[in-house]
Amino acid sequence: MPELPEVQTVVSQLEQKIVGEQIQAVWSDWKKRIFPSFAVFAKQIRGARITGTRRYGKHIIIDLDNDYSIVAHLKMTGHFLVKNKTNRTAQAFTEDPVNGYIHHIITFTDGTTLEFSDMRKFGWLRTVKTDEVETLASIISLGIDALSTKFTEKYLRKALSGKKKQMIGVILLDQNIIAGIGNIYRSEALFLARMLPTRPLETLTKDEWPLLVPAIKKVLRQALKLRGMSDGDFRDTDGLEGRFQQTLYVYGRSDKPCKKCGTMIVRKKIGQRSVFYCPYCQK
Repeated sequence: MPELPEVQTVVSQLEQKIVGEQIQAVWSDWKKRIFPSFAVFAKQIRGARITGTRRYGKHIIIDLDNDYSIVAHLKMTGHFLVKNKTNRTAQAFTEDPVNGYIHHIITFTDGTTLEFSDMRKFGWLRTVKTDEVETLASIISLGIDALSTKFTEKYLRKALSGKKKQMIGVILLDQNIIAGIGNIYRSEALFLARMLPTRPLETLTKDEWPLLVPAIKKVLRQALKLRGMSDGDFRDTDGLEGRFQQTLYVYGRSDKPCKKCGTMIVRKKIGQRSVFYCPYCQK
């Protein structure tokens, strides 16, 4: 599933490519994932001009000039593609099968299209009044964004004060506490912080607490520079893979030697999700 760096990559690219565009038409062959209904969605966006893009957790927000916004969630395999007359026949669009599962298309007046490819068809789009975006149930429940200046050691200690028995590897995936971290960046951040994911929070020392938030932010910012990670289906709006997978220390590397010490990387399932770590580098 796309995590914070992948979603922010999409938001930043959409900001550059579609702001100012006017919507002419909407098409879908999977209308059950458009809300409140396809007819209402189409009516509320047709003729509107895009004024900006932003992100809440893993939600993509496309603001319109008619006081409505499009809210999208990529879920497992969804991704947006922006096609125009100069790139429509690009190799990434025509030869990469991952980019071929087009289920929704928004067409702009200049012929540019915003297309939603989603192999598993779990992603969704919806319209909502712009001033009500933050009240959506899936957004209002989110914790502090993992890249926010408000995400600090002080915030984390306070938010986790009643969860001292829980494993740190489980807590980092709780979107109600920290928004945007997923399986990939959890494993990488804990490696950087030199902490085992199975440790209860109460075992963290006063010297370890200050390491956690900077490690999370460092990993996420590095992933942003590399346009996220394509661990399967993620592609950016040009239909291209991210490059963060080239820098992984532990995620997806079970039974391979640690790049730091040579110890074999371990894969373990905690909280129904697999986590990867080095049993020597992480304590």
